[in-house]
Amino acid sequence: MILIHDGYMIDPKSGREGNYDILIDGDKIVKIAEKIEPRGKVTRINAEGLLVAPGLVDVHVHFRDPGFTAKEDINTGAAAAAKGGVTTVVLMANTKPAVDSEETLHYILDKGAKTGIHVTTCANVTMGMQGKQLTDMKKLAVAGAVGFTDDGVPLLDAELVRRAMEISAELDMPISFHEEDPKYIENNGVNRGKASEYYGIGGAGPEAGRRDRSLHRHSAYQQQGSGGAGASGQKALLQYPRGSHSSSFYPD
Repeated sequence: MILIHDGYMIDPKSGREGNYDILIDGDKIVKIAEKIEPRGKVTRINAEGLLVAPGLVDVHVHFRDPGFTAKEDINTGAAAAAKGGVTTVVLMANTKPAVDSEETLHYILDKGAKTGIHVTTCANVTMGMQGKQLTDMKKLAVAGAVGFTDDGVPLLDAELVRRAMEISAELDMPISFHEEDPKYIENNGVNRGKASEYYGIGGAGPEAGRRDRSLHRHSAYQQQGSGGAGASGQKALLQYPRGSHSSSFYPD
């Protein structure tokens, strides 16, 4: 058995928070109390001054596998996640090949299952991330995808976006959009303003996000009015450009 003692515990599920001891037998927590004095052979872990909590979840991760493993792969990414207390990750689908087929999806999930953490992945919204043809979202959901995204690539076809949102609503699964219009971007990686003008490096203006953002919101409003995705509580995750990175959130 293992006893984690004198740590500050946070347990969102039960609502308990404070200094607790935790007794573990095998792979199960068998007791949580302010003070535990177990009998028999016990491995003690002194957690004084440390935070004890359930594993963290990162919902936007790039393990670059398959296709870009010189940067990262599923094994190294999972090891780094575990080192930081992250026990569940959701991988983005901008790999090579893209996660637009069951074969690629299974490769990722099968490799992730051997890492020691929970590796899940999104599948693509469109084939090859080309923004022209929807993937078989229903089939990919059955195969194990936990959401859909063409992360890093904006979808500018409003009708295609509307259809994708309707399918994701039917599946009750989140869909993530990269919110920017390439027409308004020169040398992405910095916001356009006084600094970018001074150095002559272009940058991304605010309109780069506004146009694409309004396109997707218009689609959502259309569906709310017709009893589609918006009306059924469909989860649309919008990623707004912020220089070289984007922020993500679930809109109300």
